[in-house]
Amino acid sequence: MAFTGPVHNTELYKEQVRYGKEEQDRRKNSPVYIDGDDVSRLLETGRGVYLVDNRMGFNNRTHRLFVSKHLPSAEEEKYKTLGHRHTVEAVIHWMEGNGYSIIDGKRYDWEAGDFICVPMFAWHRHINTGDTPALHVASTTGPLSMGIGTAVYEDERFPEYWIYAQQGEDALNTLIPAGDEVKAGDEAKDENTIDAESSQSSSKSARLYAEQVAFASEEEIKRRNSKVLVRGRDLEFESTAMGTVAYVVDYRIGFHAKALATLVAEIPPGKRSGAHRHFYDEIDYIRAGSGYAIVNDKRYDIKKGDGLAIPTFAWHQYFSTGDEPLRILVHSTRPLMENLGFSLTHQGEDCNY
Repeated sequence: MAFTGPVHNTELYKEQVRYGKEEQDRRKNSPVYIDGDDVSRLLETGRGVYLVDNRMGFNNRTHRLFVSKHLPSAEEEKYKTLGHRHTVEAVIHWMEGNGYSIIDGKRYDWEAGDFICVPMFAWHRHINTGDTPALHVASTTGPLSMGIGTAVYEDERFPEYWIYAQQGEDALNTLIPAGDEVKAGDEAKDENTIDAESSQSSSKSARLYAEQVAFASEEEIKRRNSKVLVRGRDLEFESTAMGTVAYVVDYRIGFHAKALATLVAEIPPGKRSGAHRHFYDEIDYIRAGSGYAIVNDKRYDIKKGDGLAIPTFAWHQYFSTGDEPLRILVHSTRPLMENLGFSLTHQGEDCNY
């Protein structure tokens, strides 16, 4: 529906009223299960595979899931100096191989089982130092940023699409889009100018506006001080109503991640998790074991390498039926909804272990 000028609100308002009901139908019709065998076949002939993305018909609006393959450094020709950066949050889990990542100019050595939380708009590239391909699975908030029109991806291979990096050394190194202009503006201030925020005589509005102006610079500092690397061997699994889980990336444990959170759940053979539903997107990736999941009363058999796109507010529960624990990598945008004041979690049946 397109309009060229102001219109009466009747039709547009009815569209708003219908939205909630229609969204429920979209959630019900959204794909849930991704077969890991299909992913493996595609990886044989490519360097990466998208498992979940709203451009593929999924109703997950806030984050995506993909698997990437990194060749040994002698064969790698993807990135040489910068890598790429983006205005989206990203959590990477290394499944195979060993190597290191250069993130915002710092080196982080990793091995299979480790996690990396990439600060937003930080240049990053990954180097495989082994003799065989390294694999990682990653979730990013790309769909969210693209949906609200703030996505920027700058890649050293495609400088013709750069928005900011070509503007100079400061623009290349900042973690804030157009952050170099913020610094230039600060340097150009008159030395005699009174800082509205610090002046006791400032008005409330002046102080509030000064906070807006200072936000980006303070945000850059927080991004650079955030945790980046989590060792898989250091995960602490603890009991909850949903079962045994280890929180990996969460703003409550030192990460400067405002939209994305990651945890790992583990269910012993013959046991089941709790059941719950929540008002945020979730994407699961099966790391080990086998069993099945019940999502809105529908059963999905799952095994290592499979994915699940859990629709918003869908009841879901997991059952481990194999000979080893069912281990599930869980990415969600719970922090996003909490920051909006709109998060809701309903706990149903508790786990039985």
